[in-house]
Order: sequence, then C-alpha cells, then structure tokens
Amino acid sequence: MAGARLKTLPPAWAAPLASLLTAGDGRVRHLPIAVLRASPPTPADAAAIDAALSSVARDVALPVGRRLDALAGMSGGLTRVEPEVFAMLQKALAPTEPVALRLAAAACFARARLDESQLLALTAAIPTAGPMELPRFLPAFDHSDDPVVGAALLDALSSAKGRANVSADLLRPRLAKYPETIRRRGEALLSTWRSDANRQGRELDALLASARGGDHVRGQLLFNSPKAACNACHAIGYKGGRIGPDLTSIGQIRSERDLLEAIVFPNASFARGFEAVVVTTTKGESVMGVLKGEGDAIVLGLVDGQERRFPRAEVADIQPSATSLMPSGFGEQLSRQELADLLAFLKGTRWGA
Repeated sequence: MAGARLKTLPPAWAAPLASLLTAGDGRVRHLPIAVLRASPPTPADAAAIDAALSSVARDVALPVGRRLDALAGMSGGLTRVEPEVFAMLQKALAPTEPVALRLAAAACFARARLDESQLLALTAAIPTAGPMELPRFLPAFDHSDDPVVGAALLDALSSAKGRANVSADLLRPRLAKYPETIRRRGEALLSTWRSDANRQGRELDALLASARGGDHVRGQLLFNSPKAACNACHAIGYKGGRIGPDLTSIGQIRSERDLLEAIVFPNASFARGFEAVVVTTTKGESVMGVLKGEGDAIVLGLVDGQERRFPRAEVADIQPSATSLMPSGFGEQLSRQELADLLAFLKGTRWGA
C-alpha cells in the first residue's frame, strides 16, 4: 500500500489504518504510518487520521523514531505542542543522536505551532545544531513577531556551528514579521557570512595542506557515523542514500582538492543532476530537495533520504536553489584530523576487492 504512492488515501483505507494505529499489534503499528506518509488522506479523513497519529506520538512505550514518524505524518502539523512532546523533540535534536532522528525532529518542529516560551527554548538548540538539521527547523519561527524571540534567534545563529548552511533566502523570510530593528540585525549578521571566493580559495589551500596522512579506516567510520552522516545521502557500493551522487569511485575521478572543496564549500559547484530546487506550496510552505519526478505531481528527494510528493494543484512555485542540498559547515564541525581521514577514505574508494 505504501509503495503505491497514491495521490490521496482511498477513503476505504482511512478507518482500518486509524484502527491499526490506535489499537493494532505493536509489531505492525509502524506500517500504517508508512502508508500515510506516501499517500496523504483526503480533507474529510485528515482529522481522524491526525488524531490517531497524535496518539502514537504520545505513546512513551514506543521507540522515539516511530513517534517522530507519526508526528511527521500528520497532515496539518502540530497546532499545539504538549510539554512532553516538545521535550522529546528537543532531545532528539541533540548532536549525539543519529542524523535520521535529528532530521525527523527538525521537520516536526518546522511544521509545529510553538508558543513564545517554546520558541525561546528552541533557540538553545541552535548553537550546537548540525548543518543538516538547522535550516530545517527555522520555519518554526515563522509564526512569531515577538522581538525578544527574534533577538534570541539572532544571538543563537551568530554562534551556530551550522550557520554556513543558513542562506539569506532562508533567513530573511523568517525575520519578515519581526520589527525593523531585528531585521537590520539580521542583515548585519548575513553580511558577516557572505563568502568571498578568494578567501575560500586560501582557506581551501590551507586545509588541504593540513589534511595529509589521514587514515582511511577512521574515515570510513566517520563517513557512516552520526556526526558526518555522509551515508544518509550518498551511497558507496550497495549501501547508503541516493539523494546525492554515488561516491563508489569518486576517488578515481576527482582530485583531493575537488573532494575537499565539495566537503567544506559545497555551494562552490553543484553536481550535475543533483541541483536542488525549492518548491513553494499554495499554503506558503517552502521545501528544498532534489527533483525526482514531474507530472501530475512534483516528487522531491529530501536530505533525510525520504521523498515527498506535491500534487500539482498545491504547488505555487518551483525555483532553483542558490544553495546545495549538501550542507555547509563541515569545515567547522569536523577537526583537521577528521577531514584528513574522510579525505583519505574518499580518495581510496573504488569498485573491486
């Protein structure tokens, strides 16, 4: 049923799926969630389905990942975030959690209606947020115009490790409803982030000089670790994601400098066929991903490895993205030794024994 990827959920499926979510065998309760994420319910069935998904999300006996999947499947997002649910989402954003969990929590926050105190609490996660999840939960601030929240947001972003992946196009709409003083502070902050090609070239040369003597075994462990999470989007051999280019033989066709530039400055150039686009829906939601299909619906490949389908009638605009889906900020997030190890691993990849 999930593999059918229908435009909308057949009405005859709605009640049985809701029943499985609330009272079904615990071993199969995740399966209705997969169906609902692939085929959204009709407006007539959405309220009942969302209520069933909400009950799954509040079930503390279930694994956190499954509870987050239930929240992500809710058609309208969270209109009210209960304290225990907020605490679960906040904990899932911790840098020590697996990347899939962090991205799922970020996606839930992006579609949630948080109150002012919750938004202030969420800013505490920004300085340590990874470059992949930080841009994904910033839309949570769209519903606020409180200058206290806006100031806290900018304070947190100024020291964020993943700030290199927050573009002007992403930040400005977030600040649009705040007073002019906050917007001016935002512009000043953006001006300090604007990259200079010559500076990047010098930094790249310095990094390359220090990234010698890496260990490919440690690099492989880092590639697959929650810290770098390269395998969430890239495949080597038969394992890994398919959102970004296959890296199985990348070391044979790219120089060390090219590889290092792709890691630390991914916006310098885009791999052909993997350019990101931004889909804006008729409800005002903006989603960035790689275009996977066009027709009666737009299908985007997202950075967490999932695909999302947008019926044509719900798409207001599609524009090329000025930033890569590959997150920036790894130059700051990884140590020089880790960069050397990752580079050694990528340079040594090839088919065969």
